[in-house]
Amino acid sequence: MKGVIEYDRLERERKERRERGEENGSDDDGFEAAEELNTAPIGALEGPSLATRETSGVPPQDESDEYEEVEVTDDEDDENPTKRQKTEIEDPEQPVEFNEDDIAYQLAAMGQDYGLDPGEYGDGEDEELEEGAGGLPLTEEDTSALFKDMLDDHHISPYTTWEKIIESNVIVEDDRYTVLPNMKSRKEIWGEWSMDRIQRLREKRERQEKQNPLIPFLAFLQNNATPKLYWPEFRRKFKKESEMRDAKLSDKEREKWYRDYINRLKLPERTLKADLVTLLKSTPLHTLNRSTPPDALPPVILIDLRYISLRSAIRDPMISTYITTLLAAPKTSDVSPEEEENISRRKNERERREDALAERERRVQEEKRRQRGQLQYSKGMLREGEEEVRRAMRVGKEGLKGYLERDELGKGS
Repeated sequence: MKGVIEYDRLERERKERRERGEENGSDDDGFEAAEELNTAPIGALEGPSLATRETSGVPPQDESDEYEEVEVTDDEDDENPTKRQKTEIEDPEQPVEFNEDDIAYQLAAMGQDYGLDPGEYGDGEDEELEEGAGGLPLTEEDTSALFKDMLDDHHISPYTTWEKIIESNVIVEDDRYTVLPNMKSRKEIWGEWSMDRIQRLREKRERQEKQNPLIPFLAFLQNNATPKLYWPEFRRKFKKESEMRDAKLSDKEREKWYRDYINRLKLPERTLKADLVTLLKSTPLHTLNRSTPPDALPPVILIDLRYISLRSAIRDPMISTYITTLLAAPKTSDVSPEEEENISRRKNERERREDALAERERRVQEEKRRQRGQLQYSKGMLREGEEEVRRAMRVGKEGLKGYLERDELGKGS
């Protein structure tokens, strides 16, 4: 309809110019413009309509230059951002855009769902963290003490090499194993602990041997006695050893212990194991308990033939396993106030270190949980962006023209 009106107007102007003698070649241009107008798609014209211009008295000014045929191709999609924005905005299937406030709100909601403290989600650069998001600090001294506590709790022998400890995989699964940052620092702390532990065991053993000379003599028998030697031969062979010259033991006592020990070596291994278990069970809890180191057994066990009759390769693992099944040492009333105060202080310090470690582990797990939540959120946003790109790529030349035509028909109705 608009093309017909334009054609009539141009025809009328052409006749008026002929009457005034002003006819020129511009008429052909006017008719060509009218022809193009008739073939132009709906919605390609811009600016006010012709009917509006006629009623408002606005004179026509080179309308032939203002109208041209518009044809949208795939290559021109990038050159028409306004039309693409229109389709994207009016498409009800398009995803909602998120700004920083929306993202912060979602992170806060995720933090509440996971039970996190404020400050444990988001970057937290410009906000002060509330109490609970920080945790207790672990000093270098605390980390070293925790690692040494772990070695004590697992009853690690200070005479075992570091390589064997790692190969046994006994301490690797313990949370306290990771309080030190690398293997070098762990080995250094283990070296300090083993040297200190060996020194303390040596001093304790010396005190025990001075109090009871039978302890070093039985240990000497375990290392040197054999059924192939009779007592006179054994005494003559080792007469210069300090264990054989101790005046606190007579030769008759030594001979008796030697003969009894040789007789027990002839027993089957099953019997020796049963005798050792009987010995361990008969030991009082205040003497042998969970906190007793396998390398510092009480004298009541060390002076028993049932202890030295079994080979150390079999005996030591049995004792270590049995100790782990025992209860803690009962409280005794004969402890001096100073010793009780020292025990209480060491216990409080250990509890504080363990609480700090537990808090740090909790923060690590919550940080991992927060990172997993952010990763899932980012993946969701990426999937939405990919889907948006795929929908935009499906709108080609025909699709855009059809969309514009439907939009024009919707406005006309």
